[in-house]
Order: sequence, then structure tokens, then C-alpha cells
Amino acid sequence: MHSKINARSKSTDGVASFIFRCPCLTMILSLILVLFFLMIMSGTGLKVTLAPNTWYDTSNINTLEQFGFQAGYDQWAEMMTASSVSAAAADADSGNTTRTQTLDRLFLIFESEDGATLLEKSKLEFMKKVQDDFFATTDFPDWCRLDAEGDGSCFGYTSLFDNSAAGSFFDADGNIKPEAEWDSIISSTWCSDASTKTALSITMVDKDFSCDNSVDPFKVTYFKSFLDFGGPLEGYESVQRDVAEQHRELGNGYISIVAAPIFKKDQKTANDKGINLYFGGLNPVGGVAYGTVLSYLMADMMLATGSMFFVFLYLLFSLRSLFLSAIGFFEIIVSIPMSFAIFAILGNSYVSFLQFMGLFIIMGIGADDIFVFMDAYTQSMREMHIEDDEEKFLNCYSRSAQAMLVTSCTSGIAFFATAISPIPAVSAFGITMGFMVFCDFFLVITWFPAGVLIYEKYLKYFFNPEGKRKITAEETIANTMKPKLGKVETWFNEKFMGWQEKEAFGKNLIYFFVALIFVCFGVAASSLKVTGDLPANFSDEHPFTKFRELSTAAFESSGGIPKREVSIFFGVDAKDPVNRDGLDPQGDTLANYANWDADHALTSHEVQSAISELCTSVAADSDLVFNNEVYCFVDDFKAYLTNRGLSWADETHGELILSPGFMDYQRLLFVQRYATGGQKTGVVVDGHSLNTTTLGYELNTGGAGDLNAFSYITFNSTLPLKTNELSLGEMAEVWGKWQDHIDTHNAAHPNAKGLQFCLIWYFMRAGEAIVSTTLVGVTISLVFAAIVLVVANANYIIAGLALLTILAVIACVSMMMVILGWSIDFLGSVCLIVVIGLAVDYTVHFCHSYTHSPEESQFSRTKQAAREMGVSIVSGAVTSFGASIFLLPTALTFFRQFGTFMCATIVFSLILSIFFFLSLTTHYGPERRADGNISGGDIACLKKKHNKISVGVK
Repeated sequence: MHSKINARSKSTDGVASFIFRCPCLTMILSLILVLFFLMIMSGTGLKVTLAPNTWYDTSNINTLEQFGFQAGYDQWAEMMTASSVSAAAADADSGNTTRTQTLDRLFLIFESEDGATLLEKSKLEFMKKVQDDFFATTDFPDWCRLDAEGDGSCFGYTSLFDNSAAGSFFDADGNIKPEAEWDSIISSTWCSDASTKTALSITMVDKDFSCDNSVDPFKVTYFKSFLDFGGPLEGYESVQRDVAEQHRELGNGYISIVAAPIFKKDQKTANDKGINLYFGGLNPVGGVAYGTVLSYLMADMMLATGSMFFVFLYLLFSLRSLFLSAIGFFEIIVSIPMSFAIFAILGNSYVSFLQFMGLFIIMGIGADDIFVFMDAYTQSMREMHIEDDEEKFLNCYSRSAQAMLVTSCTSGIAFFATAISPIPAVSAFGITMGFMVFCDFFLVITWFPAGVLIYEKYLKYFFNPEGKRKITAEETIANTMKPKLGKVETWFNEKFMGWQEKEAFGKNLIYFFVALIFVCFGVAASSLKVTGDLPANFSDEHPFTKFRELSTAAFESSGGIPKREVSIFFGVDAKDPVNRDGLDPQGDTLANYANWDADHALTSHEVQSAISELCTSVAADSDLVFNNEVYCFVDDFKAYLTNRGLSWADETHGELILSPGFMDYQRLLFVQRYATGGQKTGVVVDGHSLNTTTLGYELNTGGAGDLNAFSYITFNSTLPLKTNELSLGEMAEVWGKWQDHIDTHNAAHPNAKGLQFCLIWYFMRAGEAIVSTTLVGVTISLVFAAIVLVVANANYIIAGLALLTILAVIACVSMMMVILGWSIDFLGSVCLIVVIGLAVDYTVHFCHSYTHSPEESQFSRTKQAAREMGVSIVSGAVTSFGASIFLLPTALTFFRQFGTFMCATIVFSLILSIFFFLSLTTHYGPERRADGNISGGDIACLKKKHNKISVGVK
């Protein structure tokens, strides 16, 4: 007597029958579809973006912060281009503008490794060699800033190692001057006297350098040099137009593939000489910074080859066939460009670096599906009660396709749930990964089964014809009655289930894991902090992080005292400051235009006076402002008028605040303040800021009158530099205090309304969005997982046990986040949503096998599920873990942290699905009665389809 589950559907039977009868045609049709998507992918022109816009939400939640964020970046860009203003004006007059202005600037920082002075002959010669070798590269003249007023050659470094430059130790021939002359050079060019530094040493030498060598000799521990890249690039009209495209071209075409590799090689040589070399760009949205980060991203993606190699080798080890391994590996790989093609079809043009993680993730998910199908195929071929091979294949296909559909739906929907995030990069990651999972599912139920049939029919015995002998009936019966089990299957069937026979073993495990769930959730609820932090690009010790840190801390010209500024803007509609309609959420353009406040009139003495009063009153609030430090353009305007022999108090010179003379005065103050760590304040006229760059969009009158200008003031606040030092509630409390000042001012002066901006407020808004979207995303994932489990198993008991196991995985991941010091930020929110989709896979496979087992007792059904699915689950875990482990040595923090999350989730899921879920089914799973029906938990409307038993003698 043999009982079997008849759980096949007509739809899967139809597809399976077509694949069985026409495997070659199936592979051809699948390949045509793949090629179609590859053609779309190649023609989409998707562009990689590292622009900050990719971390902005697409709703109105951060429009105030976005305006300030862009303005801040624009002002930083002003400093980068300050030295080329006069040349730009001359070039514009002559009509010759190609690469005669500064597009971006590359900085080099040399650090003494052991704190010893860098004023040694060998070290100075090495630092000069680094600069000269790079300047001499064949590609550099195609990107350098050109000297339009001279012979049209490249501008060299601004450096103390430049030949015959003021303060340099090298003569016109590039030879180092005698050491006896060094003190004289320093005293005469680096210092005005024993206590005063010149602008040269302030800019190029560390802030701890002292001009007094009466006791100790001169000592330098840091040198800084910089080199300009020219703009506009060929084919562009101006550095102010198509800014993002020019910076991307610089980053893609030169920095990432030429400059960065050269300096990375120099870094290794420098270390041997006791010098640390750091390089990069200070403009966060510039081509140098973009190209530098991109070079590290490219290096990280090279680790993906290790991930792919590992997965392919494990497929080869498990499948014992080069052909099957190759077609399976091909199916996994092509799902990546297919998903990006769909992403492009949906109207997207930009790809953020988060989406590149899909390569590592799909490796494990895709291999897991392959193992599920192959194990189902192997087991179906051993069924002695079915003689027809097509019937066996139909059984195999139905069983595996249903199991893979459940896991693909839960994983795919979990990824799609992250798409509700208002953060474009996170949303794009979820969309791409969701489609990647379903593309892989499509290929694993079409391309791969057809390949297996072709292999079995034509290739398996091609090199071994003798192996294709007919298996006798006796051998078939013997193999089926007592099939040969592998080591993993034997462990599950004998060792593990031997433990489960002891009632105390399983129940103690259940008690332990239930207690663990409560403890983990309790600790996570009390310890996990919501910060809304952006994922840091690199670790604290990474060379690029050190470069950014030293550029703002080691040199007085970069600002001696790090500050967390708060700015207040005037002249822009506080309720709707920017328009972003129709923009790609990951694109480089932050906004179409800024909306002008029609009631604002900056030339009015009343408005200027109101802003001046706000500067004074807020600066006096010691809880919010450090040491009364305020940068107020009205005070600057007063000083400007005084210098011209005019009096602001006369109330008759207000219109001069928009004059070119005051614009030049602001520019001078900006450079001076930058050299001493001061902050920014100013007036922007007709969409133009202090120099020649623009905000990247036009100020719009909105039909409310003629455009005037907008302006802003800046305070050195008492807020911490690191955003994760404040919880979401603490951020909101400080924001409220600032807003109280602004509300009071706005109520009294409706024609001078201000809106505040601080980078921390962006994280506050993002944190609020993260809380809501994470809760919604987790809820969607859990609800959908519950629905899929209930529908797939037609039993609420087994579905409930599976959901309890998923909750246990979430609890363990949450505890891990607490232990590692993570917060619920951009990365944490993604992890908490995605964990559900990843955690459900192994449990679902056990669940599916348990549900369709013809055995009656809880123990027997659990034993069959463990024996049948154990090897597939272990193999899937090995490939997923092996693919994810290559994320751990990556430079990008998000990759590395997500790799840690993936590895931990896989380990937790594997352990809990085996030891917790199988213990639950052993003791509390539904049993099957002798008539074939389940003893409890059945859902009537689904029961007939899933639990029908046919009994016959074979």
C-alpha cells in the first residue's frame, strides 16, 4: 500500500509537460527573452550616481532641508573655483573657455606616520616625486586646467614641492636646495615673524606648525598640495551648465581609472618611507570625490568575482556536472541585467551603489532554487510506483515550482517592501532586488529544467555509453525502498531525528528559543536607537575617511574648529521652497527651481533690520549657539557701507546689498573666513551665488513678481558633529528650540520670513520617515509571508509555526544589531524589512515538505521533511553564506555591514529552521489521519487542493 499526495495543478502540469516534450525549444525561447532584456539593458544608458540626491526622499518631507543642503554644497564649490574667477571672466571675453576655469580640485595630504617631522631630504624628495610623476602622466594634459593667459599649458600643483615656487625647497631644475637654507626659506616665506604664519603656511602646512624655532627646530607633520582640473570640458559651454555631467565625465573618464590607481600605488610606497598619503576631493558632489569613491566601488565589485567563483565551484561540487553547473550559473547571472533592464523600462536613468549588492545576494538565492529543483528531480526519479518519466517530471516540477514560488514571493515582496522608503537609493535597491528574485525564479522554472532534461537525455552518458544501461526492476525497487542517503541526509534522518525521538530534547529547545525571542525583542526595543544616519562611505580608518577628516582638522585653512552649522534662509517660500516635479529621484538635479517668497524685499531697511535682530537674539542663546558665533550678511553689509563712507543707519542705501560691489566684498570675506574656520553667510542674486556657480536650478517667481534675491545667515551651533550621538527625540527637541526663535521672528516680520536648515534636521526627518516606513515594510512583509504560508499549506497551524520561526530570526538579528552598536538608520531599516524575506526560505522548504508528506504522525512527517529538504537547505545556506562572505572585506561600509547582516541572517535562519521549527513540528505540528485528512488546522477552502490523498497498490 502506498499513499501519495496529489497536489499538482493544471497550470504547472501544462508548463511542465511542454518543457518535458520540448526542452530544446524551451531553452531557445528562454534565451531569446534573456537576449531581449540584455538588448534593452545595453541601450538604456543607465548611469551610476553617487550624488547626495540619491539619499533624499521624493516626497515633501525634506524640501526645506534639501534647499539648504544644495546651498551648502554650492558654497563649498565656491571655494573650489575662487582662484579661477578672473581667468574665467577673461576667457569669456575672448571666447576661449575650454578648460580655462577650475572644474574641480584634487588634494594630496602627506602625513608623518610616526609623528616625526617631514622636513627630511628623502621624504621631501619622495613627496615631490609623487606629484611630478602624476603630473607627467600622458592623460593628464587632457583634463588639466589650462593657462589661457600664458602659453596654454597645464597649471601645475599649488604646492611647496613645486620648482622655484615661493617657500619651496626645490630650485628651478627640480633639485632640492641645501638643507642649510631651509630655515631661511621657512622664516622668510612661511612666517611673518616668530609668532605669525603667512597665508602660505596656513594653507599648506599643518596647524601645529610653529614659526618659533628658538628652542626646537621647525617641525612639519602634514603637507597639503592641490591640483586643478579644467572646465568647461570639451563639448560644454560653461562650468555652470551641465555641472553634474561634467563632474561625472571627469570621475568616470580620469579619476576612477587613472588618478586613483596611481595614488593607491603611491600609498603603498609612501608607507615604506614612514609617510601616509591621502588623496581626494573636498567638493562632495565633485568629479574628484565621485571618481575616488567610484574607484573603491570598482575594487569592491572585483570581490564579486570571488563570490561568483565560489558559487560556481559549489554548484559543480553538488551537481557533479559541468553542463548543469554552467547553465545554472548562467541563469543566476543573467537575472541581474534583466532586473536592471526592467528598472530602466520603469523610467529610471540612474543606479546607486546600493543596487550593486544585488550581485552578491542573488548568488545565494539563485543557487538555493537550483538545489531545490535538483533534489526534487532526483527524488522523483526514484519513485518506483511511477513508471512514466514524464509523470515523474511533472511531480518533480510541481513540487519544486510551488516551493520556489513561495520563497520567491516572500523574498521578492520583502525587497519590494523597501521600495516604499522615501529614500530613493533604498527604494531603487528594493525594486531592483525584487525583480532580480522573480527573474531568477522565471529562469529556474524554464531554462534550468529544460537544461536538466537535455543533459539527462543527450549529454549524461555521451562520454560513457556503457553507463546508459537499463536499470532493472529489482534495482529500481531496491533503490526506492532503501535509497542511498548522502552524509547530510543521513545526519538529518538518523542523528538529528534520533535526538528528536527524545521528547525532552525538542521541548527544551522550544522553551529555550521562545525565551530567546522575548529576551532579544526586549533588549532591542530598549536599546536600538533611531538615528536616520546615512551609511558612511568607509570605515574610520579608511584612507578616504582619513583624507576627509584631516582636510578639516589638520590644517587651519580648512577650519581649525569643526562646527555643526545651522543656517536660516530668507526670500524663499518656507512652505514650498523647491520644485522637483518630473525629476529622477536618483538624478543629479536636486530641483527644477526654488520658489520665491513674493513678500520678501531684501533691499528694504526694515527687512535688513529684522534679520539683524534675529542674528543678535539667536546668537545670545547659549543653549543653541556656541560662544555667540554668528555669520550675518547684514553685519557684513554694514561694514561694507562703512568702508565706503556710508551709514547703514541712514536707511537710504539698502539697494546696495544687491550691488556687484557687495558681491565682491562677500567673496573676499568668504575666502578669509574659510581660512580661519568661519562659516558661510551671504546673498544670492538672480540664481548666482558668491562666484560664478549656480545653485543648479533657477529661482522662480511663480508669477508673484520680479525676482530679487535670497539670503542666509549661519550659526556655529552646540549640536554634535556626529549625528548618531543624538536620538530622534533629542534631535526633535533641539529643532523645536530653534524653530521657536524662527516662529517668533516670522510672526513679527511677515516680509522677512526665515526657514532653518541643518544637516542634522535632515537625519531627523529621515529618521521619522524610517520609523514609519520600516514599520509599514515589516508589516507588509510579515502579512504577505503569512498569506503565502497559509495559502501554500492550507493549514494555519503549520503557517503559525513557520511565522514564529521567522519572528525568532528577526529577534536574533535585532539583538545582533544591538551587540554591534548599529542603529535603525538607512541600513538598519533595510535589514529589518529584508530579513523577513531571507529568513523565510529555509523554513518554507521544511514547511512545504511537511505539509505534503503522506506520513501520519508528527514525528514521521518531520523526519521525512528533514530527510528530503535538509540537503537542499544546507546547500542553499552554504552558497548564500559563501556569496555573502565576500562582502565582509569590502571598503564600502554599506557593503560590509550588509554582508555581516546577510551572513548572520543565514546562520540564524539555518539554525532556527532546523532546531526550532522542526522541534515545533515534531511536537505541535498537524498530524494526518488514516483517511488522508489533516487532524487540525485545515482551511476548508484550500484543503481539497492541497491535502487530497489517493491510495493505491503498486
